[in-house]
Amino acid sequence: MHWRYGCWLELQSQIKPGVGSTIQPAYLHSKDSLLMKKMLAILAVAFLTAGTATAQTATTPTTPGARQGQRDGGRMNMTPEQHADRQAQRLTKQLGLSADQTAQVRAIALAEAQETKTMRANASASTDRQAAMQQMKATREKYDAQLNAVLTPAQATKYTEMRDQKMGKRKDTMKGGKMKAKMKS
Repeated sequence: MHWRYGCWLELQSQIKPGVGSTIQPAYLHSKDSLLMKKMLAILAVAFLTAGTATAQTATTPTTPGARQGQRDGGRMNMTPEQHADRQAQRLTKQLGLSADQTAQVRAIALAEAQETKTMRANASASTDRQAAMQQMKATREKYDAQLNAVLTPAQATKYTEMRDQKMGKRKDTMKGGKMKAKMKS
């Protein structure tokens, strides 16, 4: 006689007829339990995989411009007023501007943002990209001069350093980063 069968018979002999007569040996119960656990684990993994795949496709932007706007914190969709507020807040925090300086910086940034928006709209219709870039550069220099007139000499020096550092990072990105790879393809 097999030992498992003997254990089962011993269990059966201890059961009173009519009371809980559906007790099964432990070894049968554990196999069913393991099989059930494996099935549940497989189903859980399948549902999680399907859920994440669906979530990824729903949040992926379809156009390169949309990705750019998301990466830059939504700057592409900002109004000139929002852009001016953001720039005034950033410069106030970084340069320690007074309330009067903050108001002047916001006015300068608003005028620059409105002019830049107009130039971008005209540049998209124009085919002369080089002329549009020169016009943008001249506008940026004009507003930088106005901004430097509002700032103290120490603030102006710090602002120039921050701007040069930011431009250096952009040039590095253009030289060896993602932009170079995009230009090759």
